[in-house]
Amino acid sequence: MNKMHSDSAIIEALAARKEEGIEWATASYGGLIRQIAFGILRHEEDAREVENDVYLKLWKQTESEEVTDLKAFVSTLSRRLAIDRLRANAAQKRSQSGYGEALEELAEVLPDPGASDPADALALQNALDSFLRSLPLKQRQIFLCRYWYGMSVKECQQAFGMGASGIKSSLMRSREALRACLKREEIGL
Repeated sequence: MNKMHSDSAIIEALAARKEEGIEWATASYGGLIRQIAFGILRHEEDAREVENDVYLKLWKQTESEEVTDLKAFVSTLSRRLAIDRLRANAAQKRSQSGYGEALEELAEVLPDPGASDPADALALQNALDSFLRSLPLKQRQIFLCRYWYGMSVKECQQAFGMGASGIKSSLMRSREALRACLKREEIGL
């Protein structure tokens, strides 16, 4: 299991419902899945459950013609399932991680997801992609670490060797730039 397999080999094995597909996916992406899930949930057991849920979804849903970028697919799936688990935990009055705070920060900028149709969602996705490409590399990395991977401000400080005020300023500038970008694109007005 230590030998890494290509994404196409993993996808083919999963599509053919071969058990080694899960083993290969675990060897290649298990660490990434756990990192994303733990970053959002801040709870080891919940992160492990999300990891198992990701493998189950991969087993049930992966078809070689549908998945072209396995890393992106696994990352998105991990993030979505972790956020679902976070919401379920909050509904059960369990403690919420710092990711809820990060989502609140972004909610001030992004349009209400329930009030848009698929065309608006696609426009928002394209605007976000364009916005992220326009950011300087370090600012983009900080933005993604906070809002995609769910890292706390303290973890961002450690990752980038910056103080809390530097991280918070970068995030605030990014949110303001995102707000301006969405306004220019007339998204969420």
